[in-house]
Amino acid sequence: MPGLLYQLRYALRTLARSRSFTVVAILTLSLGIGVNSAIFSVVNAVLLQPLPYADPDRLVLLWGANQAGGDRRNQISFTDMDDWRQQNHVFEDVAAYEHWDASMAGDFAPERVPGMQVSDGYFALMRGTPLLGRVLLPEDQIDGKDYVVVLGYDLWRRKFGADPKVVGRTVEMSGRPYTIVGVMPASFRPLPASLVGKHAELYRPVAEKHDDNDRASRHLRAIARLKPGVTTAQAQAEIDLLTRRQQAGHPESDKGRTARVVTLRDDLVRNLRQALLVLQGAVCFVLLIACANLANLLLARSAGRRKELAIRSALGAGRFQLARQALTESMLLALAGGTCGLCLASWGTDLLQKLGARVIPELAGVQLDARVLMFTLAISLATGVLFGLAPALQTTPDAIEGLKAGGRSSGAGSTVNRGVRRALVISQMAVALVLLAGAGLLVRSFARLQDVQPGFDPRNVLTGNLALPTVRYPIGPKQTTFYRMAIERIRQLPGVRYAAAVNVLPETTNFDTTGTQMEGHNVTPGEEPYLDRYIVTPDYFRTLSIPLVRGRLFTEQDNGQMPLVALINETAARMYWQGRNPLGKRFRVGGFDVPMDKAPWRTIVGVVQDVYQYGLDGQRSAQLYFPHAQFPTGFMTLVVKCASDPAQLAAGVRAGIRTVDKDQPLYDVATMDEVMADAMAGRRFSLVLLAIFSWIALSLAALGIYGVISYSVTQRTQELGTRMALGAQRRDILRLVLGQGMAMILAGAGAGAVAALLLTRFLASLLFGVSATDAFAFGGAIAMLMAVGLAACYLPARRAARADPMAALRWE
Repeated sequence: MPGLLYQLRYALRTLARSRSFTVVAILTLSLGIGVNSAIFSVVNAVLLQPLPYADPDRLVLLWGANQAGGDRRNQISFTDMDDWRQQNHVFEDVAAYEHWDASMAGDFAPERVPGMQVSDGYFALMRGTPLLGRVLLPEDQIDGKDYVVVLGYDLWRRKFGADPKVVGRTVEMSGRPYTIVGVMPASFRPLPASLVGKHAELYRPVAEKHDDNDRASRHLRAIARLKPGVTTAQAQAEIDLLTRRQQAGHPESDKGRTARVVTLRDDLVRNLRQALLVLQGAVCFVLLIACANLANLLLARSAGRRKELAIRSALGAGRFQLARQALTESMLLALAGGTCGLCLASWGTDLLQKLGARVIPELAGVQLDARVLMFTLAISLATGVLFGLAPALQTTPDAIEGLKAGGRSSGAGSTVNRGVRRALVISQMAVALVLLAGAGLLVRSFARLQDVQPGFDPRNVLTGNLALPTVRYPIGPKQTTFYRMAIERIRQLPGVRYAAAVNVLPETTNFDTTGTQMEGHNVTPGEEPYLDRYIVTPDYFRTLSIPLVRGRLFTEQDNGQMPLVALINETAARMYWQGRNPLGKRFRVGGFDVPMDKAPWRTIVGVVQDVYQYGLDGQRSAQLYFPHAQFPTGFMTLVVKCASDPAQLAAGVRAGIRTVDKDQPLYDVATMDEVMADAMAGRRFSLVLLAIFSWIALSLAALGIYGVISYSVTQRTQELGTRMALGAQRRDILRLVLGQGMAMILAGAGAGAVAALLLTRFLASLLFGVSATDAFAFGGAIAMLMAVGLAACYLPARRAARADPMAALRWE
């Protein structure tokens, strides 16, 4: 112990004397460790941290699926769920749920509140005990008796002032009176937003029929809790057995239908795991470059301390003692760098939350907890060993040779030292090229995505959602009248060019699909193709500048008293009529209450350009358009084309809605450009972070090669002076030094190119329109690496070329 304390004191004094070196070393390490800790905090929160539920590993989701493949996250019917709940042997319980928004009114301004519809047993399954009152009971799940609601803790405090007597009060929800029967505690966490659209602030009963007549009414989702000791594989086998029974017993509604069991954790991270692991791998590369830089600095410093080490060796210090002292200094630097890195990580997590909150809602809970602190300590210690190992191995116990050499670098040890330093620089260049190539691929991919024409013009368009309560606006003329009047009020606002409404806004996560039967295309009942369905008001296509390809658009005359008409997009026309004219052709769509063979026929009167509904990187889908007056619905999104900045008209649009009905809130107001940006947010998040990491890596690599060339010039001062004294020109010296640097850069570029070809394939799922071996991305990365490396070499080369030969000859 006294020996260790002595070495620590000696190391501190030594580092204090070399302040410039110490500051550079700590800053370099804090950068590498800080970005690693920041990204790990995200990985920890999203992939490793236990979900905030009781026994979360036993929570599973039951998604509808089909035997033919395709979408494996379909919804289910209440009857499906009830069968599984009654007949299984692997679940403690199964509950159905779905997203439910409600317009809440009362002694406060009307507000659209996100909530959930849940079946009985949901709260027991989620281990939720009410703070006040009770939870939902089986008798609440009967239609007509379901006008009860359980409040979430935050909503109770925000809207009701945490009133302990709130149970039993009546509140208006979407035009109906609901009785508050309970309040959940703050510890009861809602399901993640990725499963229900938004975090639920209240809960009401599902109140669905569950008999054979409603098997095809698939608009719910299911969550279950495994019995202790049951695996997901066993649960999947049980569900497979149950769905085969359903197929055999009810072929008309369940043919080809199956279900998939997936843990809640796996479902939440399905689209995030690879991107986060790629980012974590990228910052590990940054740390490796930082370690190589520090190893180079320490090697240069140990060469300068050769006489000191020789004196210590002459006084009795052995190789092990000298190596331990070198490692002690490197560990102190690593711990100091780790401490500063934590400060940087704290700032970095705030930045990550701002950049990625829309992409990863779980980032709101990111913090530097004990696991992140342990990770930082572990990588700090590993880093100290990693960058301190090479200098420790280069310490020499040969006192006589060291004293003879004095401060000069000579001999085999110096040759090995130079070789190690060059190898470190080459590895830095290789790793930097891997990151540059990855960032280049994402940049190329993002540029290709930006070039995709969405099928509409998002500029100067304001959007906002409306949801009319059916109790005040039953399906039919009242709904169409409200939207006609609201759109007319909005059209009168200064600066408004067009106004319309649509049930599903492009580039959002919402969708509406319907089973479709085209006239002349016979399909087996129950196997009709599902096409995207859009319900629009007449000016929708003009508002979003969606071009008409053939026929006509909707007009105000296409109302409920006129023959049913529809538009289709180009993809639907190609799919069903393959170049023939679809105008005048007919199709029909089924519904929950209307069987396909009883549905009315609709005549196609026009064809419009394709619109990318599911993101610019998605597939073109077949789309149907119905006039709102012939297919009324209460939920619609307003779209307003403005002459200038649409955000400035938001207040006016809200006021226009209130003139029609003061109790109807316009919510989720955003410009169409913002909607498009949100759709691209995931790719932008990965691109920005990888670009930042690659620039950090390139900067560190440039500093590394600058340090090596600069140190080499210093060590070769006498040699270069002799060359110039014998007639060498400055350009010869410049060429000599640059050649030394370019040799390392080319070696690093070659090694990095091979590594990048192997590693960039892991980016394949993040790319669009480019391959993982895109020549332009790789060529650009190599060119940038060589340009920056050449600049880093040029500075010490120019200094060497301008040196005074006589001063160089007198150097030693």
